[in-house]
Amino acid sequence: MSRGEKTKPTAGFLDTLFGRPKKYGSTASSPMMSGIGGNGIYSSGSGSAYGSGNRTLLRINSDNDISSGSGSHNDADECEMFVEHLDVEALNDKFEEMLDDMNLTEEKKTPLREQTVVNKKKMLMMHYKKSSNEGNKNKVCDKPTEYIQYLSQQDLSANKTYNCVVSLRIALTNHPLSWVSEFGTEGLRQVLSVLNECYRNDGKNAQYARIQYECIRSLKAIMNSTVGLKQMFGHKEALTVIARSLDINKPAVMLEAVKVLAAVSLIPPDGHEKALEAITMSADIENRCRFLPIVQGLKSIGNEALRVACLQFINAIVSTPEDLEFRAHLRNEIMRAGMYDVIDSLETDCSDDLSRQLNIFNAHKEDDYEELVQRFDNVRMDFDDVGECFDVIKNIVADTPAEPYLLSILQHFLFIKDDVSIRYRLYINYNECCYVTTFVSVILI
Repeated sequence: MSRGEKTKPTAGFLDTLFGRPKKYGSTASSPMMSGIGGNGIYSSGSGSAYGSGNRTLLRINSDNDISSGSGSHNDADECEMFVEHLDVEALNDKFEEMLDDMNLTEEKKTPLREQTVVNKKKMLMMHYKKSSNEGNKNKVCDKPTEYIQYLSQQDLSANKTYNCVVSLRIALTNHPLSWVSEFGTEGLRQVLSVLNECYRNDGKNAQYARIQYECIRSLKAIMNSTVGLKQMFGHKEALTVIARSLDINKPAVMLEAVKVLAAVSLIPPDGHEKALEAITMSADIENRCRFLPIVQGLKSIGNEALRVACLQFINAIVSTPEDLEFRAHLRNEIMRAGMYDVIDSLETDCSDDLSRQLNIFNAHKEDDYEELVQRFDNVRMDFDDVGECFDVIKNIVADTPAEPYLLSILQHFLFIKDDVSIRYRLYINYNECCYVTTFVSVILI
């Protein structure tokens, strides 16, 4: 299997990270099944392809219009009468509106369009009835603007904020695409504002950790459409704010955040760059290594879901770049962040899911090793061994104009002050300089 085939984002992987929850009867469950950018689909306990659970409120405004509304309606007979009196053309128009609101891809819409008129009417009626009957449950607000206004209130208590964010997350997950679109950029900014408030109050009130968790889930729901994804990518700090939730002390919150960032890194053309930028800026804020919390997540014995998600993120980050030097740099950086210490334990004690991700990590590493060996005339060596790496470099520059400069570099290293902490920091700086210099030379050549 080629590296490209291994790194190609699969529907199942992205579905798990950004999907909408399935419905079983009237109770929503946590498994996610729909994907990014129009792949969402609802299902009911009986396996139907139309909505169930807490969906949008729909009301009859006139004899020929059904749209989102804010009232509580139990006029099922009126809904049924409206649908029954639609002619074929009007029925198809309303049916298309329903499919669009369900955020379906063209592939999933096609078999539904081929249903009979009778079945289309049944599906449309159930869509409206479910929305009307279930839409008001556990709500703090109704319209997107009401959520935005409520959350923007000054001195809103942590308990009220939590209840509102939970309600918002349910609304974003279960309402159709039109509702999410109306929530828009202003709504996104408000959720990010609440999330930043959680960071400012970290440790002061345990309720803020719960708010933080629901905010991340709300942002994930926003990203479950092309519109929401563009809004997230268009906001300069959105992904950085999410990356600040990579906190091993809050494993449930971190799990949601790392899932989002792993999926983002696989979205072309610049998702990988944005995910890296997010964790880099977050690390600068926290004054730590950018991959440290990810490696800490791998060490979370007993939290298998977090370990799998962290290794998924590592595979997405390392395997996506086309450039070998960049992949090697990222892999080495992660290993230096502490993965060297945990890699052996991962190989001996892991679940099937974790083992699968570990196999992917090792396969990519071996592929890159083979590519690197070819650059050195098929000379086999251990790239993790200092002595062997030095011998290869020495042989490469021997009797060339570069040899005295290698000697000069080594001599400078000898003059570094004999202090463990000073030497460590200087070597980190030298490593970054070598990394930048290597990439500049690749670009110039």
